[in-house]
Amino acid sequence: MITNLLISLLYGVVYLITAPLRLLSDVSLSSNIGQAITSASTYLGGLNAVLPVTTILAIFSIFLTVEVGILLWKGINWIIRKIPTIN
Repeated sequence: MITNLLISLLYGVVYLITAPLRLLSDVSLSSNIGQAITSASTYLGGLNAVLPVTTILAIFSIFLTVEVGILLWKGINWIIRKIPTIN
């Protein structure tokens, strides 16, 4: 019973927050979206002959992981410096 109440309250809060977004008109995609996907896959196919796409994704994910780690490290240090009793 309590869980049902909490879920209903959460649903109500999310429903109220997203109310202005539901007033907007529907988004329609351009008819050229399929052509854009086809041309992008053609470019990736040509690139895959030189350097495999899986390798590019692995390098990008390692780079992104390092950058997020550095950002978290700086954020944690910033929070620690905001504590008045710690220098």
